[in-house]
Amino acid sequence: MRGIPTRWLQAVSFGLGFLLLVVVCRPLFHWLVHFVFNEPREDMAHGWFVPVFSLALLWLKRDDLRREAGAPSWMGVLVALPAIFLFVVGTLGDQVRITHIGAILLLWSLFLATWGLKFAKAVSFPVVFLLFTVPMSFLDFLTVKLRMVISVLSAILLSGFGIPVQRVGTGLVCLAGEGFSLDIADPCSGLRSIFALTALTAAYAYLKQKTLRGKWLLFACSVPLAMLGNLARIFSIALVARFFGQKVATGFYHDYSGFVVFIVAVSAMIWLDGVISRLCDGPATADAAGAPAPAPAPEGGAAGSVRATPARLAALAVLPAAIVSMAAFIRSVPPPAEEADDFLAEALGPLPSYTAMYPYYCQNDQCGKVFEAASLDAIPGTCPTCGAGTDTVSLGERTILPPDTRFMKCNYSDWLGDVWRVTVVVNGKRRLSIHRPEICLPAQGMSIEGGHVAKFRLADGTTLPIHCMKVRSRDSVSDSRMGFAYFFVSARERVASHFGRIMISVKDRVFRRKVTRWAMVTLSGEEPFDTTAERKAATEAFLSEFRPVLERGGGSR
Repeated sequence: MRGIPTRWLQAVSFGLGFLLLVVVCRPLFHWLVHFVFNEPREDMAHGWFVPVFSLALLWLKRDDLRREAGAPSWMGVLVALPAIFLFVVGTLGDQVRITHIGAILLLWSLFLATWGLKFAKAVSFPVVFLLFTVPMSFLDFLTVKLRMVISVLSAILLSGFGIPVQRVGTGLVCLAGEGFSLDIADPCSGLRSIFALTALTAAYAYLKQKTLRGKWLLFACSVPLAMLGNLARIFSIALVARFFGQKVATGFYHDYSGFVVFIVAVSAMIWLDGVISRLCDGPATADAAGAPAPAPAPEGGAAGSVRATPARLAALAVLPAAIVSMAAFIRSVPPPAEEADDFLAEALGPLPSYTAMYPYYCQNDQCGKVFEAASLDAIPGTCPTCGAGTDTVSLGERTILPPDTRFMKCNYSDWLGDVWRVTVVVNGKRRLSIHRPEICLPAQGMSIEGGHVAKFRLADGTTLPIHCMKVRSRDSVSDSRMGFAYFFVSARERVASHFGRIMISVKDRVFRRKVTRWAMVTLSGEEPFDTTAERKAATEAFLSEFRPVLERGGGSR
């Protein structure tokens, strides 16, 4: 078959496959619209423009795409296999980002299977550009490093301009004039602008740079450009604070100074584009541009025709059928069963060497005070201050987290006065019960200064990995840090990595059809838990007594 019938078969096959892909991706689109693009915490407002830009590129390249269209290719079916695997694993494992990447790869394989490798290469950038719709909030662990870099550079820059400042962690303190105190909080780390500016730089580089090396070089500059723009913003806030007062700087100007990031970054990007063009294009570019190479004839000879064997034409039917089979398989899989949490104690009990005090919370949001009782039975039903009801869980936790979330809390202190404040959060069927503390600590007025995984040797000879963090109150002008640590416990695993916990949960959902029941255990104290050998030994002694109380069967696995 050749000519118009083959072209029509290809168009119908692609249209059918694309329509089926859109149908199976409806939950993905719902997630993007309602929980990503419109969610301020994700910083993905630019995601609305990404598919529009990809469609515009396809339209602008339509003549080139007609010339590149070739015969159907079974290579597209082979590429679709890992794409389908990712889609199924992400859907059954309740990890939408994996589903998202699988859908984008499946779209590219649809182009490849329908019109061949040259056509797929021609649409590679518009398709890959869709990856900028994948939320990158999981990279927020980088905010600590970015904040430290920006604070150091800001202090150097301000001092160079004659404004003496002292850096305290990620804070900047100036005692000249009226003085000011600024803290580079998580939203000011520059991570938000990096997400948007990498997409903008990628689009600009693709359109403006003529060589592949130039495109990649300009795109590689996107992160430094975003950091430069953010540095300019912090510098301008400090200048306003120095000459107009901290109230003006951290109020009106702070809220509307985001434009500084993009003005500086975009201006630098345009300047870099000219520099890279002169470096990469070379003097022969103009001559080459004046004599465009003749367009290659499409496969099959005559324009608008394509020669395809029956075997290749069969590939047109395979991919739409594979998408239908994938959707049918996903629908046929029963929902996962929720594991029991019988590996955990019903409540945190007392320890032989420590005094236990149980916190309870006023449920009046106007009061919100926290109290302690010697036992759970001794907790009064009303707030001693305002008379409102009390609970062992704060009003915010009770309101925000799913209702099937279980909590256990206790504050343990030894005879020296060291305190280990313990909170155990046990997830229900929804993943929203547990999230990384790096997300909620900044909202509680804490500044994260660093973190690492440390191994604590317990009395029974086992090793417990714990993610230890150094945190500081944003209101504090000192450089003293408090201790905060967390780890995760399930019936079969103990991990200190949020990513490791997610991967175990995905595996259990996909292959065991079980919702893994996790307990996130957080510890907080007056100082970090492993900065000195004495402090680490004291924490190990506490954990040796605490873990058998937390886990039934003594926690031995």
